[in-house]
Amino acid sequence: MGDGMSEKSASWQADNLGQSTKPQGFIRHHPSELMLRSVLSGRYCSTSPEITPQTRVLDIGCMYLNNLIPFHDRGCACTGVEINADMLAISRSAAEAQGLAIALHEGRNQALPFEANSFDLLLAINVIHYEDDGHGLKAALREYHRVLAPAGRAFIVSAGPEHYLRASAERLGPNQFRIAYSDFRRGQVMAYFDDLQQMKMMMGEVFDPVSTGRLMETHDQASVDFFYGMGVKG
Repeated sequence: MGDGMSEKSASWQADNLGQSTKPQGFIRHHPSELMLRSVLSGRYCSTSPEITPQTRVLDIGCMYLNNLIPFHDRGCACTGVEINADMLAISRSAAEAQGLAIALHEGRNQALPFEANSFDLLLAINVIHYEDDGHGLKAALREYHRVLAPAGRAFIVSAGPEHYLRASAERLGPNQFRIAYSDFRRGQVMAYFDDLQQMKMMMGEVFDPVSTGRLMETHDQASVDFFYGMGVKG
C-alpha cells in the first residue's frame, strides 16, 4: 500500500465520522436508492442481475452494511470489506445491532482477500475514486473482475463533475483531483472518471457488456452527481 492510500485509510476512523462502535450507539442507515433501482429492478439497467438465495454478494466499503441488507433479506450469502480495523469495528457493530449474518474482512480496491471467482455480485459504491489516478482505477477494475465468477456483475458508483466534493476539487491531471472540501478528506488525491463514456470505456477493458447511468440532485446547499456502471464478467 502506497503512502497516499495509507493516508486515506488512516483518515477513515470512527472519531472522524463521529460514530460510535458500540451497538447501543448504532443508528440504522438505509440502502442506496440508485443501487436498489439499478440492481434489484429490471426496469432501469439492461444488465441487472437475477438475485436468488444462491447469490454471493460482496460490498467493498461496507461500513454500516446498509447496502447489503436488501440482499441479506433475500437470503444471499453476504460479505463486506472495509479498509482498516476501525472501520471494521463500525461494520461489526452494525451487524450485531441488527442481527445480520455477514462475513467481514479487511481489504481494499486493489487487494481483496478472496480467491478468484468467489462472488456473483460486487458492489463498489463511492469507493473506486479513493485510488490516486487512472492507473489505480484500472487496477481496481481488474481486481473486481478477478473475484467475480463468470457472468457475475460489478456495480460501481462514483462522483460526477457536479458533485459538491468533486466540483470544488483541484484538477491535478488526467483522472486526478485534490479534495478542497473542508472535512477529513481535505487535501487527499482522488481518481474520478472524466465522464460516462470514459467510465464505460475503462470498465469495457475487463467487462462485457457494460451499462452506465447517471443520477443528479440539486439542493439549496449542495448538489450530488453520481455515475454508475454495471459490468458483466464474460
